[in-house]
Amino acid sequence: MGREFPEISDADGGFPPDGPCALHAPAHLNAVAVTNGFVPRGLAPGYAWADFAPGDGLNAALHAAANPDGAFFAVGCAGRPTPHAAHVGNLACDPDDLPPLDFAVFDGGFAHLADAERARRLDRVVAALKPGGILLLGYHALPGFAAMMPLRDVLYSLDQGHDRTPEKRVRAAFEWLDAADAAGAPFLHQHPGVRRRLAALAARSAATAETELFGARLRPLHFAQVATSAMAAGMSFCGNAAMRRNMVDLLLPPGTRGLLQRANKRTTLETLCDALANPFYRRDVYVKGKPLADEARYWRLHDELVIGLSPDAPPGVDLGHARVSFSAFPFDALAEGLAAGPRRVAGIAGLIPEIARDAARSALALGFAAAAPAPADSRVPPAGGGVAVPLPLNRALLAEAFHAHGPLTLACPLTGGFVGLDRGAAIALDAIVSGDVDPARAEDAIAARLAALAGHAEAGDTFRAAARESLAALTPGRLATLARFGVVAGT
Repeated sequence: MGREFPEISDADGGFPPDGPCALHAPAHLNAVAVTNGFVPRGLAPGYAWADFAPGDGLNAALHAAANPDGAFFAVGCAGRPTPHAAHVGNLACDPDDLPPLDFAVFDGGFAHLADAERARRLDRVVAALKPGGILLLGYHALPGFAAMMPLRDVLYSLDQGHDRTPEKRVRAAFEWLDAADAAGAPFLHQHPGVRRRLAALAARSAATAETELFGARLRPLHFAQVATSAMAAGMSFCGNAAMRRNMVDLLLPPGTRGLLQRANKRTTLETLCDALANPFYRRDVYVKGKPLADEARYWRLHDELVIGLSPDAPPGVDLGHARVSFSAFPFDALAEGLAAGPRRVAGIAGLIPEIARDAARSALALGFAAAAPAPADSRVPPAGGGVAVPLPLNRALLAEAFHAHGPLTLACPLTGGFVGLDRGAAIALDAIVSGDVDPARAEDAIAARLAALAGHAEAGDTFRAAARESLAALTPGRLATLARFGVVAGT
């Protein structure tokens, strides 16, 4: 029987961000802190968050749009303010004075720095954090990425003397790798993890693929190496931003768990887990403070966590060693208790506190639920007439859907995170909102907008067919989900 659940794999799934990353959300970082025994940051108006590897700035802009109570900063834009900042009032790019931070993310580029520069950058970020502040560090990791290094060196040598764009460079690399694989190259056939990594890399952006296949300065790091530096700078290791990695029963098959018995502290356990799980990329979370010593307070903070259903949750997940269906207990009960929107764990109807805590942890770790900044009552935007997109940033992103090459990511006010929308559905929603038309009678409006965007005066059969395809992607159920999560209003 085929897999109807998506598979979670550390070998395939750990990449530096080449777009928005939900693991950077303030509420998510708080959830990582709480579930690993640390005090979360307050999310009352005025808290501060900064991205120290902002790329084009869209990640910071989306987090800012989804969390209007915070002050957000993109640090390292090299004088190129993100075009998305104009649509978000609480985002600043490369400010002259960075305020003390509650949250900092440095996800991407960390493993490309020389030792001295990496230490200097880390000291700067840690110094910017308030006491108790939370830091996410993302980097290519050992032992997993070690097997990619020989390929990187070969491809780098093959590329010498060629003047190619990143896209052509990556295409030439995959053509050579495909030919080597077809010829039975022993290295590829003796390293199945590398083959899985390459297959996953082929679906990423050209920039991400170029970095991994040709990055001359890329030097993957051991967890212990990074943890030693972070702790020397005054941080305490908290856990992994990918919360499944903090739960051994979800991370490893049963037969390997006995190999962890000799771990006498959390950092040793993490090192042993890396040896068994073989990650290619890590996102570590550190706190500028000490873990809780008060067990009663630990459980109180657990109960105060706010979680809601994930807008993009699949019907279940395949862990490799186990398959988890979200239609079974306790997820079915959790879905019923959260049907009206995010709730505090202690306030989820139908579950006793002990089960609610365990269910919340598992649901967060597996992507069935997402942490949220506040319960639903204070987050749902008012509905109006017609279909509207309340957030200016989401509206601007929808207007770019026609030129996009894949799914869009939109800010989700209800969860303080993101929601995905495939390109066809985004084109349909943009046409519906732009023309203020009923979704049930939108084919003409979508066809006309597609034609106009393509520079045609009239919408012929080709554009009408594309319009029907886009409308099919924006099902009534999907539109209702977007409304429930505050992405659209007035439906």
